Amino acid sequence: MDTIWHLTVDGTPAAPGPEGFVHASFTRQLAGTLQVHFAGAARIVLLRLDPTALGDDLVCEASRGGEDFPHVYRALRDSDVLERRELPRTPAGDFDLSDLPD
Repeated sequence: MDTIWHLTVDGTPAAPGPEGFVHASFTRQLAGTLQVHFAGAARIVLLRLDPTALGDDLVCEASRGGEDFPHVYRALRDSDVLERRELPRTPAGDFDLSDLPD
């Protein structure tokens, strides 16, 4: 399975929103997610999620543009997080995603 990330501004695992799930993205989707939902954020903390720990609560469903995105149907736990990675802004104002695993 592709690497799954949850984007935060403070590194705290999230609870489901009004839709009933926690939003996540595959690596290839991060640039779009950052642009659409975090354009004004000074920094981002990525949480790399463990699909095995998420089990059946992880569901890939059509979302933005009809593309499948990972959704987690429960609150995230610290034990679901394999890695925390800060993405500060570059001097050009972009986030550097070049060293992230696929």
